[in-house]
Amino acid sequence: MSMLFALLPATTDSDYFRGAWRRLFGRFIESGREKAGLSIEQAAALAAMTAEEWAAIEAGASLPATRQQLQSIADALHIEWALMTRIVLLCRQAWGLK
Repeated sequence: MSMLFALLPATTDSDYFRGAWRRLFGRFIESGREKAGLSIEQAAALAAMTAEEWAAIEAGASLPATRQQLQSIADALHIEWALMTRIVLLCRQAWGLK
C-alpha cells in the first residue's frame, strides 16, 4: 500500500466528506475576502453578519443557509453571482446535496 493511501481515513462517513467540502467553500470565501482587502469584521459588516458568523464560514464550521446569505456574501466580496453559484455547485456536498 502506498504511503499516500495509508494517510487517507478508512471511512465513507458522509460527515467527513461534508466537512471537507465545507472547508473548501470556506477557503474560497477567505480567499475572496483577502483578495478584496477586507478584514473579517469589514466583510461581515458588508454582508450584514457578525464577525463570528463570517469566521465560522471561513473555518468550514458553518454554511450560509439561504440564497440571500450567499448573495450578501457575494456582494460583500464583489463576486459575480454566476461565480458564486458555480462554487456552491462545486461544493454542493457541503450542504448534503447530490
